[in-house]
Amino acid sequence: MATVVLVNTAPYGTEGPYNALRLVQALALQGEEVDLFFMGDGVHTGRAGQEPLTAHASLEGMLREVLERAVPVILCGTCCKARGVAADELLEGVRVGTIAELAELVRRADRVVSF
Repeated sequence: MATVVLVNTAPYGTEGPYNALRLVQALALQGEEVDLFFMGDGVHTGRAGQEPLTAHASLEGMLREVLERAVPVILCGTCCKARGVAADELLEGVRVGTIAELAELVRRADRVVSF
């Protein structure tokens, strides 16, 4: 089964992105096909060099683990532009995509989970 995990919330201040990354890790460990797409303030999760002061976990470390499992990690280009997130600020392996790409992922997915 193919799953798209969509994250709209900022990386810190809520547990949405943290729980999304936990789910993606678990799905990948079970051999499921999974794509991870960040929109809105969620695009900040893809930035390298995060130093959260009060977070219970480094999302950057978790995102690196997801990337090591060959999970595609895509950020909405329009959302990145609106928030000043440049491609050279991103973790290696994270890429900027389009809403059309998200539409195609959703079209072929068996399920979509949003955080």
